[in-house]
Amino acid sequence: MAVVQISRIQIRRGQKNAGTGIPQLASGEMAWAIDTQELYIGNGAISEGSPAVGNTKILTDADNLLDLVGQYVYKSDSALIQTGQDPNYPITRTLQERLDERVTSASYGILPNAGDQATAIQRAIDNLFITNTVNGAGDRVTLEFAPGVYEFSTTIYIPSYATILGAGKQKTIFNFTGPVGTAFAFVDDTSTPTNKVLSSTGDSGETTEYNIQPKFCVLKGFTLNTNEPDVQAIQLDCVRDSVFEDIELTGSYGDSAGDSTFLSGGYGIGMYALSSIVTCQRNKFIRVTCDGFKDAVFSKHDIFNNTWVDCEFLNSRYGFEFGVGTSLIPPPTVFGEQFGPRKNIIENCYFYNIERHGIIIDNGYGNKSRGNTFVNVGNDGSGNGNNDYSQIKFTVKGNTSLQDNFDRQLELATEEGNTNWGATYLNEVEGKAFVVNSEVNTVALNTPQNSPAYTAFRIPFSGDTGFKIEYTLKSSAYTQMRKGTLNVAVDGTNLTLQLVDDYEYVGFAGHDTRVIFSAVILNGCVEVQYINGNTVGTTLLTYAYSTIS
Repeated sequence: MAVVQISRIQIRRGQKNAGTGIPQLASGEMAWAIDTQELYIGNGAISEGSPAVGNTKILTDADNLLDLVGQYVYKSDSALIQTGQDPNYPITRTLQERLDERVTSASYGILPNAGDQATAIQRAIDNLFITNTVNGAGDRVTLEFAPGVYEFSTTIYIPSYATILGAGKQKTIFNFTGPVGTAFAFVDDTSTPTNKVLSSTGDSGETTEYNIQPKFCVLKGFTLNTNEPDVQAIQLDCVRDSVFEDIELTGSYGDSAGDSTFLSGGYGIGMYALSSIVTCQRNKFIRVTCDGFKDAVFSKHDIFNNTWVDCEFLNSRYGFEFGVGTSLIPPPTVFGEQFGPRKNIIENCYFYNIERHGIIIDNGYGNKSRGNTFVNVGNDGSGNGNNDYSQIKFTVKGNTSLQDNFDRQLELATEEGNTNWGATYLNEVEGKAFVVNSEVNTVALNTPQNSPAYTAFRIPFSGDTGFKIEYTLKSSAYTQMRKGTLNVAVDGTNLTLQLVDDYEYVGFAGHDTRVIFSAVILNGCVEVQYINGNTVGTTLLTYAYSTIS
């Protein structure tokens, strides 16, 4: 069909940047700015229901959406939110400002499953935390790693104020592929992107001062795998006031042929100091897993006041090796080894399949093991069931075990009728220690048992030891109730002992002496024995104990 007429609809037009610019348009009237290629429509009068008199810009394919990024308002669609002093004038920010609140690994080209990312990871940390540190707290942002596997072959150096977050254990995974050395190490505040300064290096304790040592770091939510027995996962050089949370560290101790294969390292967490002031202190380790290391945690230095809570230490030679090799020589001859580790707390942690001691403290004092669980610890790794090592060893005095739970000897030594009672039992807390075992045990005393004395329970000991055994004694057939304390002094050199029974009694007169306690030394244990003169019913002995050695 032939076109006989074309009708043309036109709207107001002119230049936005010439004359008076875009005029106030009538309700629904449109105008085209020829010079800026922008389209507008009149809002209409307030009497018509318009929220405000003015012109509204209509977006076209000539508009750049990023030109509108200055219009971000937090929860702009909620009448309950007021971000500014006046509800009609909310706080607006650019989209760039909003996005820069969080920095992800992808922002620096750090990609999972993309080969060696060491250079890119270090560049991001340098840029965010070393370079920005001089600009103050406002630039100390958080670096987030998305789920995935990130490989790196050289040490990553971490400065003060670094906050590095992963998506969680076995979600964000770092694989250190270097054959020796350290995966993550900390540097002091004099470091630059081209010159990293380890805090524990130097000739004197003044090399790194308290104010410039690494501090206030947070590492959280990732797995770090090391692939060789000599590699140290995390090296803390004079780090203070930092948090390590929900981290899994894995080593390859099981791949080693023996102690001689270790050069220097093989630690899950190594902690170092320059002095008792410039040291690792007030750090918190929360839900950290160390699996497969020579030492899960190692320090011979004057570290102080660090805490491990709800952590796991698995499949290693030692759990904690503290103070082994400490020189005890004060500065200026030796720095950072005058005392050994002090006043550190290991609490509610789980030790499993540790070949030697779960915790050994050769030097240092005031350290506490509290409420920890030890399973298959001290069996020397031979697989033959031999219990060659105590589960905790305190070589020096001043350290404490409180309410720790052991899976082997205490259970064997207290289980009446156990077939292994002829065996030699190790004291699960060996050496100079204060041990509190608040776990309550109950034993039914044979009725009657007049002669010879019968075994009630055994407690392993090592060296000169004092036991305080608090007990209650209750008969089901007689009005007979005793509450008392058995104080036992053991001369570990001459293998002699003395027992004193101090008690309070309620019941039939004269019946308090029907049950008499004594003790002998047998197979490395104090064996508490009894004579029971009750002829009928059940006599229950309930007890808990503490030890000083």
